[in-house]
Amino acid sequence: MQAAHLQAAYVLHARRYGDSSLLIELLARDSGRVACVAKGALRARRQQTPAQAFQPLQVALSGRGEVLTLSRAESCGHLRPLVGRNLYCGLYLNELVQKLTARQDACAGLFDDYGAAIRELSERVPAEPVLRRFEVRMLRHLGLGLLLEQDSQGQPLEASARYTYEVQTGAVPSGEGTAGSVSGRTLLALRQGNFDEPTTLREARQLMRRVLDHHLDGRPLRSRELFR
Repeated sequence: MQAAHLQAAYVLHARRYGDSSLLIELLARDSGRVACVAKGALRARRQQTPAQAFQPLQVALSGRGEVLTLSRAESCGHLRPLVGRNLYCGLYLNELVQKLTARQDACAGLFDDYGAAIRELSERVPAEPVLRRFEVRMLRHLGLGLLLEQDSQGQPLEASARYTYEVQTGAVPSGEGTAGSVSGRTLLALRQGNFDEPTTLREARQLMRRVLDHHLDGRPLRSRELFR
């Protein structure tokens, strides 16, 4: 990537790099997930370099290779700080994006859905539906979407039925007492993004954890420890 225009971005993670710089992981609308160095960002005269997670930015990136240079960064708007459980949820979203996306693989839809989720968390809306909607949409953007249109036999999902969800084949009809089964109502809620029952939310959380663990291929999510 050569010298770039300003583009919308969010900070996913930042850490000290050398004596005075920061190594920042961004999710950028036009560039995807990128690693970049903010040179001299920790020097007294440059401590205004925005590096706070969850705040919308406009950035310019330059250079080639896997690690770019952050040549310009400025705030564009302001969200209420995430606090308490919603802060943990935001850190969880950031870690999901870092673990599941490839670097410099732009996806405007994923960027927009991430921004929408962060805005909802900043507005203190109930967090669990926000997380479930983002998880489903992120997997869809990555080509790993859940199969929620019909069951493994090609039949429409029924709200009152029970299913065992398999990542490769989708919803397999199962009996009421089958371990790990979920209701058709839960699968339909995941498809529609609407969660209005505690049981549906609980089943959706358990199912999405299993699906995400499959795609993470054994890599742990440290942010999950914050919820304990």
